[in-house]
Amino acid sequence: MVKFTQAMITMFIFFILVACNNEENVMDKVSEHIEATVEIEAAFEENQEKIYELEKEDEKIYNEIIGLGTEDYEKVVELSTEAMDLLEERMEYVKLEKESLDESRIEFEQIAPLIDKISDPEEKEQAEKMYETMINRYDAYEVVYGNYAESIELTKSLYSLFQQEEFKENEVYAVIANVNDSYDEVLKANETFNKETVLYNSLKEEYYEMVSE
Repeated sequence: MVKFTQAMITMFIFFILVACNNEENVMDKVSEHIEATVEIEAAFEENQEKIYELEKEDEKIYNEIIGLGTEDYEKVVELSTEAMDLLEERMEYVKLEKESLDESRIEFEQIAPLIDKISDPEEKEQAEKMYETMINRYDAYEVVYGNYAESIELTKSLYSLFQQEEFKENEVYAVIANVNDSYDEVLKANETFNKETVLYNSLKEEYYEMVSE
């Protein structure tokens, strides 16, 4: 009977060790996917910087065109052509930006089945909050991308109008109003995206602190 009891204790300890090891493996895999998304999004940040530079160039050209008015048609055509080329280049970087976020999402979503395996209720709840926030962030970017692509198309139509030797001012003003409205929508969507990013980073930090205790 003593030997049987000792065997039971040994088996019990074995199962505890297996459970602990499984839990550690789950945590390690979650961390691996989190860190992988960080690496993937390094390209996202690089593209954002390039997009910002191109936005500044576009703003400079736009102001120059407005300053010229109808005084130098050939120069306006030259500048608007340059501006449209910059818009094409900017859209390419925006597409690359989206590709990196899409890749990041695919990587991050692999965390979902791992969360179900977390045994500690508090750690599981924290992981769920972190996961939900990151998904909200990805969804917010989809809105940013859609609005941004639309704003670029509207801006192209504005520069096309500038290339017409005789354009109607009211038509130009209407397009400018649409462009401004579209950029307002981009700013709103980007604000939501940034808020979700800040919240995710905060929840991620709290999660790491919790699992390291």
